[in-house]
Amino acid sequence: MIRKFLVAFALAAALSFGALLHIRAQNAIVITLNFEFLRQGTAGVVSLSGADLVGGVISAFDRTYPFFPITGGFAALLAVPMEQRIRDYPIAVTVYRANGETLSWEGTVKVASGEFIREPAFVLPSEKLHLLDMAVQESEDARLNSIYSVVTPERFWEGQFSLPTNAPTTSPFGSVRDFNDGSTRRHSGYDFRMAVGMPVKASASGRVVYARPLDIHGTNVIIDHGWGIFSNYSHLSQIFVVPGQIVLQGEVIGLSGNTGRSTGPHLHWEIAVNGVLINPMDFIRLKLPT
Repeated sequence: MIRKFLVAFALAAALSFGALLHIRAQNAIVITLNFEFLRQGTAGVVSLSGADLVGGVISAFDRTYPFFPITGGFAALLAVPMEQRIRDYPIAVTVYRANGETLSWEGTVKVASGEFIREPAFVLPSEKLHLLDMAVQESEDARLNSIYSVVTPERFWEGQFSLPTNAPTTSPFGSVRDFNDGSTRRHSGYDFRMAVGMPVKASASGRVVYARPLDIHGTNVIIDHGWGIFSNYSHLSQIFVVPGQIVLQGEVIGLSGNTGRSTGPHLHWEIAVNGVLINPMDFIRLKLPT
């Protein structure tokens, strides 16, 4: 369900997403949401239109999400962390005009269950058990977060994102995983069953920002698509790209493998939006603004 709010210039409107503010003003701003609610680990589009707009920002979930120019206005991607509790949350939209004036709107957004599953126990071979050490996990998380938190204003992609392979999927996003050392982890992406050496393709055009091994993700490629969107391709056996290289959607960037914290040959695929890991399968179905 698409929801629209008309906000008159210099008026701070506070209402819930269930309402529609009817204002007829020459300088009205239209705030449009392409969702009725958001599930844990998903993203939605918020767009702005109106005269003399120069930008804006969304504040929600203790994060900020910038607006980017599109045809006829601006758009932002509002991403919900998979760990976000199920309830209503406050959200604020701040809009900037060319004359320096600011307009604010406040409301709520409902976060619903991501419907995550618990997978059968994962058994790592003894030579990989050290990869379950929390110090290793935290170090790698910090490195990835430093990459995913960068927001490039330039948009490299056009249209919808696509799958990196047509191979069958195995482990879904957000699943709870129990390992043979007694620890429990959450799955940060989607897995595809692939033998070693199968081609892996870029989900959308972008700039390569990382192309080297990581302890847990193994031999790894990360692509910056702009607007704070990143895709990650892990456990590869070979890499065909280098940092700084521009790749096109569908271009082969490497070959599948079994490197890192992996129990068998497969591809692990991640999507991050504004530093938030989200369900890649939901993201490729999202109608992105242009």
